[in-house]
Amino acid sequence: MTLLDVLLDAVREAPGQTVVHVRGDGSELTVTLSELLDDAPCGWPAASVRRGWHAGRVCRCSPTAARTSSRCSGRGGGRLVPVPLAPDTRRALPVWEHLGRPPVVVDAATASLADGFPSGVRVLALDALREGPAVREPAAAGPDDVAFLQFSSGSTGAPKGVEVTHGAVLANLRQIREASALCADDVVVSWMPYFHDMGLIGTHLAPLAARARQVKIGPMSFAKRPRLWFEVAARHRGTVLSAANFALALAVRRVPDEVLARLDLSAVRVLLVGAEPIAPTVWRAFAAKTRPAGLDPAAARPVYGLAEATLAVTFPPPGEVAAPLVLDRAALSEGVVVDAEPGDGAVELMDVGPPVAGCSVRVVDDAGAVLGDRRVGHVMVSGPQLARGYHGLPEVSAEVFAGGWLRTGDLGFLRDGRLCVTGRHKDVLFLNGRTFHAPDMEEVAAATPGLPSGAPAVVGSTDPVSGAERVVVFVPWARPPHGAAEVLERVAARVREALLHDDVRVLALRPRPFPGRRAENCSGDGCGSVSRRASSRRTSGVRAGGRRARASPVRGAARATTPVRRAARAVHRSRCAAGRKAAGPRT
Repeated sequence: MTLLDVLLDAVREAPGQTVVHVRGDGSELTVTLSELLDDAPCGWPAASVRRGWHAGRVCRCSPTAARTSSRCSGRGGGRLVPVPLAPDTRRALPVWEHLGRPPVVVDAATASLADGFPSGVRVLALDALREGPAVREPAAAGPDDVAFLQFSSGSTGAPKGVEVTHGAVLANLRQIREASALCADDVVVSWMPYFHDMGLIGTHLAPLAARARQVKIGPMSFAKRPRLWFEVAARHRGTVLSAANFALALAVRRVPDEVLARLDLSAVRVLLVGAEPIAPTVWRAFAAKTRPAGLDPAAARPVYGLAEATLAVTFPPPGEVAAPLVLDRAALSEGVVVDAEPGDGAVELMDVGPPVAGCSVRVVDDAGAVLGDRRVGHVMVSGPQLARGYHGLPEVSAEVFAGGWLRTGDLGFLRDGRLCVTGRHKDVLFLNGRTFHAPDMEEVAAATPGLPSGAPAVVGSTDPVSGAERVVVFVPWARPPHGAAEVLERVAARVREALLHDDVRVLALRPRPFPGRRAENCSGDGCGSVSRRASSRRTSGVRAGGRRARASPVRGAARATTPVRRAARAVHRSRCAAGRKAAGPRT
């Protein structure tokens, strides 16, 4: 059985089920599953598309994107392998080059983006591909064939295409449906785009497989007007919602209380929160914000997953109210999990639940030995939903997908069979033999009174003369007022106390928006790449991408995006000796 079988079965059994597309002005366009199939592109043979080709589909959240995503996702192993792409040539071009310059599929809304590709690129217009008879039989593919490529950026920014097989995606769809009890009675309301794994698999393919109704909002519409998400959910009596941490923070800041007070969100039984680390302060603020609208506190569930495992890995059971774990920071820096009382010496982390059915999670040390409960190590995943590897990268695939286990690159621990992710392996600070997580320190810095909203970036460094370990905190601050130096000194003091380390520097930086920043990672508040205030060096070419990018405008909950951290490292390495506005000891 393949993904196309699942999609065709959904059309046969529920031809009248609908997908509603909500425009930015609130107007709607409704299409049925039968119409999605009838209007899907079928003219691949006429376009001389050869077996095994990859076709990049530039996606916006629109009816045409739904048609192509639904239909093409089942064509792997037949004539082509679809590759969902963001509508931004700066992000699509590296993928296109990596795949050997394949044809690019565009519709009327994305046709102009083809101008950004080099001359000679083969552009296939979606309207032309609709010519030809509808194909009602599955393509000649098997469970081990690639259904689609899901691209993400690695730590160097190089694109990596995850080869998601039919067998893997079908297994994960079953796991998601079971964990969420997704059924035909549900109404899934989502603003996540089709080029994101949570948008394509979690809020499009899974509802299709369950015959559930879908209501789609464009990601840019949500970013510009976040209240639309709640208004649409209330109007359609949405039962299943999904979001990332930045979206909860954006809603807390941008949606007026009086708007939520007029809405009824009591029909929502599941709100999946994933795609990036979850800040406990944002979690609490969102729960308080939406309480007047009747959102059940037990509906919100922090989940964990990644493209290399198709999507879902862990999922809390229904009915429980998620609450942060409060742990001793000093013990955690030694890799040991010890409960603590809230306070300066404590750190809060979100538990993301047990593995989904048929999936196993283990935590290992640097040598690969399995660790016991409440010991921090490298998170590894095994299960039928694992992808086949990275396209065209056999050496990387062999390293990451080894012996039936996926090396996620995340750090975390197991606690009574439930996973808690503490950070990324490459987002850690090593100080005098101790390990600290940069996102944790970023929250400590962001909670300093007097700082503007933004996402501080914490990076490790060494003194170029003495070789001593140093911590640098970059604070986005467009126009520091008189007295800013005192605020920066308070930031340094807080981080010093949390780390028990004296050499902490704090630099004020000018924030600049990312060009082509992904909508689901954009708070609308200009959080983005950074440049030193006292330097003319520009780092605006750095972009936010993948599931690690985040922007949390709620005070005390800000976390820097990984690309911001990379930019900060680059600035620090090249300009550390330059004059700057800083707080902290100088050695």
